[in-house]
Order: sequence, then C-alpha cells, then structure tokens
Amino acid sequence: MAAGSFQKSSIGWQLQQLGRRGREWFELRFLQNNSDASDNLPTASGPNWLERGIFWLLVALLLIWVSWRAYKLVKAYLRNWRSRSGPGIKLGSAAAGREPTVATWLRRVEETRRQGRYGEACRALYMAMLQRLHDTQVIVHQPSRTDGEYLQLVHQFSQPRPYQVLIQTHERFCFGNLAATAETFQRCQRAYQEIAKQ
Repeated sequence: MAAGSFQKSSIGWQLQQLGRRGREWFELRFLQNNSDASDNLPTASGPNWLERGIFWLLVALLLIWVSWRAYKLVKAYLRNWRSRSGPGIKLGSAAAGREPTVATWLRRVEETRRQGRYGEACRALYMAMLQRLHDTQVIVHQPSRTDGEYLQLVHQFSQPRPYQVLIQTHERFCFGNLAATAETFQRCQRAYQEIAKQ
C-alpha cells in the first residue's frame, strides 16, 4: 500500500473498541470500589446511556433465556407427572384417598375405547394390570416406580410377555412418540386378556 492509503476504520476494529469500552465501563462501575483508582482509568467515549442500555439488554436477554429453560423443564416435569396420575382422578377429592379397582379401570377402558381415545384406553389397561398385581400382592404398586423397574420385576415371571407389552406401550405413549391407534389398543387388550387368564 502506498503511504497515506491505509484504512482508517473497520467494523472489526469498531467492535473490538466497543468491547474494550464495555469491559472498562463494567470494571469501573462494578469491580472497583476505590474512587482514586477509577480516576486514572480512561473514560468511555461513547454516550453513557448507550453503555447502560447494552448492559441491561444483555441482562434482560440472559434472564429471558434462563426463564425459558426453567419453563421448559417445569412443563416437562408436569407432563410426566400428569401421565403418571390417572385420567379422571381428582387430587384432593374423596376418591383420591383410595385406589381405583381393576373393575373401575376396565370400565374406563371401555369408555375411552368407545370414544376412540385409544391412548387413554391403553393406559387404563396398564393401570388395571398394575392394580391386579397390587391386589394379588405379586408386585405392590409404588408411585415412585418407573416402567423400567416394572419391566425388571415382571421379567422374573414365567410368562412375562403380556406384561412387557403393556409396560412398553405405556412407556412409548408417555415418553416417546407412539401414536395411539386401534391396532395398538387391540394388541394391549390381547395382552391384558392373557394376564387375566393366568
């Protein structure tokens, strides 16, 4: 390049200067409490309101991002919790203190199947299976048990396959993306009928 034909400014250089001024401003405002030391620092040449605006914009963006992540976590937790509590069971009601019977779950199966709500019908079959296991003291129902724990427990049965069908279908409905179809319901119903014969 010839003498005197150099670039006087670029976007990269301006951003670098803005970042340096932002760091200096942050140090001046928040990190140094000694006013004598801050007198020796170079002052930011940009408008003070712009620096404060950028700082608070970054703080606001950070708070929005943290709030969004917290919302997503709480939403996932509530969805998981709702899938574990039975449809139609109202917390705090008189019925909440006692568990629905196998017959209650089977009535719910028929009701939801007639309405074409196959996912809920499969879930009711799953709950009827758990209630049957609980009533016969084969596996005592505990709300904290996961589907994986139930799979391990039924694996020891002489005929675990129908139990596994219901548990794995429930798991896919709640935590996967299995679509509720009439065919899926029929498979679950056959599995439950095998369990009832045992």
